[in-house]
Amino acid sequence: MSKIKKEKHQCSIINCQLSIINVMKMNPKILVLLAACMVAVNMPARQKPRRVAVSSDTVYVKPYEMPNAGFYLPAPPDTASMDFVDDMIQWQWGKTQRNTPRGRQANMESPWLPSIMESVMSQCLGLDTICAEKTPALARLLLRAYNTGNKSTAAAKALYMRTRPFVQMGEDTWAEYDTDYLRTNGSYPSGHTSLGWGTALAFAEMWPELQDTIMRRGFQFGENRIITGAHYQSDVTAGYLCASAAFARAHLHPEYQQDIEAARAEYKRLKGLPDDYDPVAHAGLPQGCKILNAPVDTASYRYMGDLFRYWKAKQQRFGYRGKLAVLNDDLTIDYLMKIYGTAMGVKLNRSTTPAIVALMELVDKQSNVSAKDLKRVYFRKRPYVQLHEATAVPAWETSARGSSSYASHHSNLGWALSMALVEVAPECQDELLRIGYDYGYDRQIVGYHWASDIDAGRLLAAALLARMHADADYRQLVKQAREEYLKALH
Repeated sequence: MSKIKKEKHQCSIINCQLSIINVMKMNPKILVLLAACMVAVNMPARQKPRRVAVSSDTVYVKPYEMPNAGFYLPAPPDTASMDFVDDMIQWQWGKTQRNTPRGRQANMESPWLPSIMESVMSQCLGLDTICAEKTPALARLLLRAYNTGNKSTAAAKALYMRTRPFVQMGEDTWAEYDTDYLRTNGSYPSGHTSLGWGTALAFAEMWPELQDTIMRRGFQFGENRIITGAHYQSDVTAGYLCASAAFARAHLHPEYQQDIEAARAEYKRLKGLPDDYDPVAHAGLPQGCKILNAPVDTASYRYMGDLFRYWKAKQQRFGYRGKLAVLNDDLTIDYLMKIYGTAMGVKLNRSTTPAIVALMELVDKQSNVSAKDLKRVYFRKRPYVQLHEATAVPAWETSARGSSSYASHHSNLGWALSMALVEVAPECQDELLRIGYDYGYDRQIVGYHWASDIDAGRLLAAALLARMHADADYRQLVKQAREEYLKALH
């Protein structure tokens, strides 16, 4: 088959697949059949260059300290699961991007090399280059952040060994620098995503004035892997969370803060700024509308993914999980002190643990501002409003009707608190992260949020914590909370 005929053949199949998705709005059951019998589009074979291995370097979090994503995250969607529908739809979306500038970007950023991230971050910072020879402090921060993010997925990858999309669909690797090594490396969570998002978190904290630009590129670095067919959407989403958890733990190590400060001082010199210039004082909270994609519209190809995930979560309303989700509707600090205190093994209250409570209240305050700022930009109807259904928490149905579904404030606060408290009580980090994850998912069960609202809330929380940690007063409060926790244990 000639190249032109093959391209036409591929386009016709993709158009046919997208047409089927439009028909699904009339009969969603068709998607179940689609997920079971989707015919893969074969990409032309190519000679691929040898994959260059990343040299081993020290990381901020040692393997035995790393949060275990196999515990705090759920298992990846099975191909027979309703959650897998979103993965299938996003897989198709990624294929439509390949012959666009966005696809070319994804291809060029696919090599598993720190030099790729050096190029990305130098663009964000307005520098000609980041390298050990010319910018040693920035290069050191980048390499250690890169490796820390990369290692954060190891436990879950080994546990699940999920088959990658291009293997599942009987395809070849698409990105020019991806190799067959990926066939034997687990798809869930995405390592590229975690190293990209983790590096972005470190650099956003280093120079908060550019946090939105930096975090947007970190977000796109994960999205690249959907376009290349190396990962499903759920792999990428999990990769963001793995990096977020790892960097919560990284803050416990003094060398991380030392590298942040050294890189900041070096960047000031490179940009000709005075030594007393404070990039933290000039930066507000991260703006979710500049970091994340716009919410899913009902006319979007991805709406069916949200819809199927909503139906899946709705099934859990009538068991123990549903009862817990109703209880977790409570957004007050007093309630959150109970559930997080239980995981930490201490009773949290304002009299005996004032520093920990003060930390939680500060995170709550900033989370509220951050999430509401994004809600003001996008007004999305909540699931129960869109579908004209009842929720599991009827008391709030009338008042919440006029509030945007995107992004989930509950999800944002739960994940932000978990990240903050990992620094306070790393001994129980996995339990804390699981609570934060479930607290967001509960909003899907009770019918107040779509799954993509919840995902967005967690990512915004990670960006928020990077910004908060740039403040010396916040770091001092965390230190006090940690000391207070250790005393409470004894």
